Amino acid sequence: MTRPAAPSGRRAIPLVGAVSLAASIGSAGAATGRTTPAETPEASAPTLVVVAGVGGDPERRERFRGWGQALCRAAAGLPWPVETRLLVERPGEPATAQPAPGEDAGACRPVGRSTRDELAALLDATAAALPDGEPLLLVLIGHGSSGGGGSARFNLPGPDLTPADLAAMLEEFEGHPVTVAHLGSAAGGFLPALSAPGRILLAASRAHETNETRFARHFVAAFEGAAADRNRDGRLSALEVFDYARAATEREYEEEGLLRTEHPLLDDDGDGEGAAEPAAVPGSDGVLAARTHLLFPAGGVAAAGGAITAAERELLAERDALAARVDALRGARAGMDEEAYFAELERLLLELAEINERLAALRGEPR
Repeated sequence: MTRPAAPSGRRAIPLVGAVSLAASIGSAGAATGRTTPAETPEASAPTLVVVAGVGGDPERRERFRGWGQALCRAAAGLPWPVETRLLVERPGEPATAQPAPGEDAGACRPVGRSTRDELAALLDATAAALPDGEPLLLVLIGHGSSGGGGSARFNLPGPDLTPADLAAMLEEFEGHPVTVAHLGSAAGGFLPALSAPGRILLAASRAHETNETRFARHFVAAFEGAAADRNRDGRLSALEVFDYARAATEREYEEEGLLRTEHPLLDDDGDGEGAAEPAAVPGSDGVLAARTHLLFPAGGVAAAGGAITAAERELLAERDALAARVDALRGARAGMDEEAYFAELERLLLELAEINERLAALRGEPR
């Protein structure tokens, strides 16, 4: 379809800025929703709680624990403090994987057993200590099940975790941005109970899919390299992580010639349904996830020239604020005069393009 010509006198967006802008709009924005220039990427790093559930056998028990420790290592590798909490099936059991030289071993050490009661106590304590407006990233690793009547469960030592259980635990986080990544089977069964405005839910599988998932491995892998960082800004949005893990999972099934037994879903619009391919456009799933940053990928800070400078932090915050305004403008388009809409959109896009060029210059990237 031919795009209508721009009104006369409209200035063209520079090609370099427009190319880099296309990626940045999709994953710009701060996890806390604050958009002041003083905001820094450090403020976007969430408190991380990881729950490794019942493995069923020693191999899976160690695998789930190892994935949890890998996520904690990703957080511990940042040049600023990030709170991490890990619950595992058998905390007293020695881990096979040992910390690398210079790595913070404490960040990867379990703080308790992954029972329903210990999780409730941990989340209660976390909510009480979390500064106002700061985000939480909760990751569930393990097996799930779908009981009679489609009632989902996340398998833990002792009583399993139900959607209602977890929804009650998360009530303490009112006012905090919350992202929940359920990486197990039957994960989609948790979406209706957990879905809420301002909350991001990642589910490895639909409610009726009860086979062990592969999505979990790829989700963890997203933080161990820079491949998931599509716009190369040294940060990972929730949408980038989801899309990376989903695509890697689909590719694995295709390469092995197997019928897919898991279909990941993302819900961030509060309707409790979830989308298999979030579009990140106003009125659909993916908008909030695109501008919410989780942990940073391995090498992400180094890729930006070592520790992120104060000047870069300020530019990133400005870009996040502008991207949020673009989202809001697109959502309000239906009630606006068309000429006024395009004029304001062009103004914001030009500002974003300028910021991207300034960021590229700071990082010494080719223009």
